[in-house]
Amino acid sequence: MINFQERIKKIRSAVDLSLQLGKVEFKLRNEGSYLGIFWYLLNPLLTFGLLFLVFSDRLGSDIPRYALYLLLGVIMFNFFQSSTIESATSILKDYRWVIKSINFSREALVASIVLKNLFSHSFELLFFILVLLFFKISLVGILFYLVILFLLCLFTFGISLILSSLTVYFVDMESIWSFAVRLLWLGTPIFYTIAGQKRLYSINLLNPMYYFITVARDVVVYTRMPSFSMVLVMIFFSLISLFVGLFVFNILRNKFAEKI
Repeated sequence: MINFQERIKKIRSAVDLSLQLGKVEFKLRNEGSYLGIFWYLLNPLLTFGLLFLVFSDRLGSDIPRYALYLLLGVIMFNFFQSSTIESATSILKDYRWVIKSINFSREALVASIVLKNLFSHSFELLFFILVLLFFKISLVGILFYLVILFLLCLFTFGISLILSSLTVYFVDMESIWSFAVRLLWLGTPIFYTIAGQKRLYSINLLNPMYYFITVARDVVVYTRMPSFSMVLVMIFFSLISLFVGLFVFNILRNKFAEKI
């Protein structure tokens, strides 16, 4: 019973530390900026605008509500991409001296990055809600999206744990992941649909982001129930990523101070 209470206290302290670090990093990013939180919207909006102008008449002509289809895919992938790329360098570059001098939960460092990007994603989500209102789409799907977003956070946190720990041992992991996530961006049906493309569909069956984005589009953009199998696979990827991430991180973190 005592051990269980101690674990709960450690988890609470780690969560509190993650929240505090996430808030601090979020504020520091805006410090000295004239545009402030607008910078959080600039990248996904520019990406969305460019893709919409280029592909709306061709790839998007057969996709209902293509603007919403595209925008939701862009902001969801942007959250995953930003969190994982930052996590790949967090321990090695940003927190190396902290790890060497202070004993605390290392997982909190990675969690703070995910939380910081979650704060950024909340502004993107608010903008997306305004777009939904403009197109007179029901906002009921947003309630379900929050559940999907929670699962996406678990998945992203797990991948971030793996990347942050491996980068300490393999410095090239940052470059490898930056290249890999670009391939994942192109392979994920963000600005196109995979309907009728058997080869691309088969590849995406192994792509976790395909499930998250597809389920989110079903409930938010098209206000319909997603496939039960898609939901199950989405949950599976979230949990397996979290467990594997914690397992790998716990094995490798003992030598972080030595390696960095």
